[in-house]
Amino acid sequence: MKTMKVPLEKPRPDIETFLRSMKGEHAPKKPPIMEYLIDNSVMKPVLEQMLGKQWVDTGEYTEYMGGQMDFSGKGRGTIEAWLDNQISFWYHMGYDYVRVEVSLPLPAVSHVIPDTAAPKQHTRAWQELGEGVIATWEDFEKYPWPKITESCFALHQYIASHLPEGLGFITCHAGGVYEHTSRLLGYEGLCYLLHDDSKLVQAVTDRLGHLIYEYNRHLLDFPAISVIFQGEDLGYNTQTLLPPDAIRKYFLSWHKKFAQQAHEKDKLYFLHSCGNIDSIMEELIEEVKIDGKHSFQDNVQPVTEAKKIYGDRIALLGGVDVDKLARLKPEDLRTYVRSIIDACAPGGRFAVGAGNSIPSYIPVENYLTMLDEALR
Repeated sequence: MKTMKVPLEKPRPDIETFLRSMKGEHAPKKPPIMEYLIDNSVMKPVLEQMLGKQWVDTGEYTEYMGGQMDFSGKGRGTIEAWLDNQISFWYHMGYDYVRVEVSLPLPAVSHVIPDTAAPKQHTRAWQELGEGVIATWEDFEKYPWPKITESCFALHQYIASHLPEGLGFITCHAGGVYEHTSRLLGYEGLCYLLHDDSKLVQAVTDRLGHLIYEYNRHLLDFPAISVIFQGEDLGYNTQTLLPPDAIRKYFLSWHKKFAQQAHEKDKLYFLHSCGNIDSIMEELIEEVKIDGKHSFQDNVQPVTEAKKIYGDRIALLGGVDVDKLARLKPEDLRTYVRSIIDACAPGGRFAVGAGNSIPSYIPVENYLTMLDEALR
């Protein structure tokens, strides 16, 4: 196997060149790397065994909150030490930015079990698909809707004030309007309410939309934050999770506001959405005006195909199929990653990374192989 060159001894992050490349203003000799989320079980051995850092345990998921860690009850010293590790990881692995996200407290029905793919005591959490915590107008009125205060942004403030030179900061509210609507109403509950009481659906989406819009307003005031990279899973293998017209009516209108809000601050708006969302891609590009799209699956649409269709209008982010990232042998993975780079890098508007994220079941060696090949 070729000698690994990650982590980097002398990182040279350049967030400005990364942004120029994503906007199509610059075609770098090698494309930048990017990632949406990286599981602790992959970060930990890299930090401990390769970077000589002491792992800081912030605890495990107590409920599904959009994929981020729950910091409630943790001391300031523990949280800051965890954030120092986050900064060190993204910096030394060759990224041009740090990405950390948290959510407003939006409690819903969750399921938590041991993560069999990770070391002992790790857990995985997911949302209830049936009934949610809001099914009636009375539930809506009684729900403990959060308030946005300056304390909501303590993590962002710490990261922004501790970034090495050249390293940017990309973030968002963990979970978008659709994701939290489907959590609060339950996916099945949402589908029924679209028919039985669409005004309640509208009320919930509007309440969440206003909260995230206000949350973004605070994020965009940080000079260090250069991109809102919003997660909003709208599809599955064959189509969107809701009828396209329902997505347009209740959710895309909010994403249009979020994108406009970012653009008014001269910042970019990226969208992460899993699954097949072909039916709404033109609206996302031409009306919402996303600057980049993330999450690609080879069995839905390989990133190389997306590059041919959309690559002259938006950035294509990631694209290394997670199934292949998990199961290919390192040398075969190198060949696969190189084929993606060769097809997608010309002209810019492309960054290499996992098609979705780096979950706990990705072998650390394969993650490092992907990075190493991308950084050559």
